[in-house]
Amino acid sequence: MGSDFAGNDGEISDEHIKYYEPRARGGTSLIIVENICVKYPEGSDGTTQLRIDKDSYIPRLFTLTETCHRHGACMGVQLNHAGASASSSRIGMQPVSASELPSKPGGEKPRPLTREELFSIAKDYGAAAKRAVNAGFDLIELHVGHSYLISQFLSPTMNERTDEFGGSPENRAHFCRMVIDEVRSAIGPNIPIFLRFSTDELLKGGNTLRTA
Repeated sequence: MGSDFAGNDGEISDEHIKYYEPRARGGTSLIIVENICVKYPEGSDGTTQLRIDKDSYIPRLFTLTETCHRHGACMGVQLNHAGASASSSRIGMQPVSASELPSKPGGEKPRPLTREELFSIAKDYGAAAKRAVNAGFDLIELHVGHSYLISQFLSPTMNERTDEFGGSPENRAHFCRMVIDEVRSAIGPNIPIFLRFSTDELLKGGNTLRTA
């Protein structure tokens, strides 16, 4: 759940510490910190979202993980790129996605990402994951649901591409696979990678338990 405690700089605040530490002290074994931006401003989901797109964010994130580790909790962080769910009024540019389909009815028309941009964003995820591990996180969770960027590629309701990133379920999963591979390469074999995945999108024409 988003806490809205980050400032405009995307830094971990004292309020974040006060929010997460009691959960660790209370015996929670695993805390997964709210979704954090891997590419700014393009991938930002709001003005109070955490960021991990620069090394300068590592020290405060380390303060959070060490605070919770002292109470015995393991710490995860949810890496995210908003894609078409971003707002041009906040990011100062047209949102990007798999194709030109908005992420919701009445949403902004996004710009389809090029192949070169997709490879670059996958590397952004890898770099963000490496920063997270350096900041003391015990696992990485990729946000692959809820109409954010990776989900926009996976979903037939948002992906109209005709290249190797669109069409069949295997092609729509290509970008997700790239991100996973980049993250694994960046963090090594021993850190778990979780996926938060919309198995059933509950949308007409979307992925279901049968097709996902």
